[in-house]
Amino acid sequence: MIPPSPVIRVSHLTKRFGAQVVVDDLSFEVAAGETLVLLGPSGCGKTTLLKTLNRLIEPNGGTIEINGRDVRQQKPEELRRGIGYVIQQVGLLPHLTVAQNVGVVPGLLGRPPAETAARTTELLNRLHLPAERFGPMLPAELSGGQQQRVGLARALAADPPVILLDEPFGALDPITRTAVRRDFRELDELRRKTVVLVTHDVTEAFELADRIMLLDKGKIQQLGPPRELLLHPASDFVRSFFQAEQLALQLRVVTLAEVQPFLPQGQPAASADTPTLPPTASVHEALGQLDAGAASAFRLADQPQVITRGQLLAAFGQALG
Repeated sequence: MIPPSPVIRVSHLTKRFGAQVVVDDLSFEVAAGETLVLLGPSGCGKTTLLKTLNRLIEPNGGTIEINGRDVRQQKPEELRRGIGYVIQQVGLLPHLTVAQNVGVVPGLLGRPPAETAARTTELLNRLHLPAERFGPMLPAELSGGQQQRVGLARALAADPPVILLDEPFGALDPITRTAVRRDFRELDELRRKTVVLVTHDVTEAFELADRIMLLDKGKIQQLGPPRELLLHPASDFVRSFFQAEQLALQLRVVTLAEVQPFLPQGQPAASADTPTLPPTASVHEALGQLDAGAASAFRLADQPQVITRGQLLAAFGQALG
């Protein structure tokens, strides 16, 4: 099977502000349907890199192709209408209603009003903002989390193949941030998109990324799946970057299949109401299942024995060596 062509191809990209090199000769690709998270310390170049993709910032050198076309061959405003863009401050137009904000880009593209209205209703409902109630509201009447959901609906309204997100959840309080991030992760609409997301939140990166690009001083320090960066760091910088949250991240990347060989044998059989998890689930997911429910144990699919929290944690420690 021939792999799909990358939706985004970046070659030898460079951006300088005066004498300072902020993006330093970067080359990478993003595949169709992939979520690439740009991660790194403040000032590492991740937001600058993101903004070169839709020409909010013009690079000094290199090329950017989206769907096989050099972005410099398109007028900036036309390019941006074909790319969804969500920022931390949301940027909703205060004098327009929620429904009008969501319909801005389809309107600019000349979509029929009835089609735009149906699309707006569909997206707002999917994002837990019933259109009948929230559509007529003004942005000032919404909470921060609600505004961010509207911003996401607006970015998706014209069904662009590429979505860029710059710290989209950064201004939200922790509880709202978790809820909006969950909605983002579970939205079927986004699973068909190529997404590039900037964050400084390591947990967020591990939750959302297919691959992480870890940047420092404008250079790629490592690019790969979250698990690879955590368990097989390419340098001392990569290792130290994740060190403070290493245990919590390991819980997210180690699967039940990996801890299964270290579980005790001859355990009691599960009852009918014992929750069942697939071997592909992470240790973090299993602990969350136990914390959320009344059960004190779970079982693996196709396995009759129960596994308690203590046994799971002990096996997890052994699996890590």
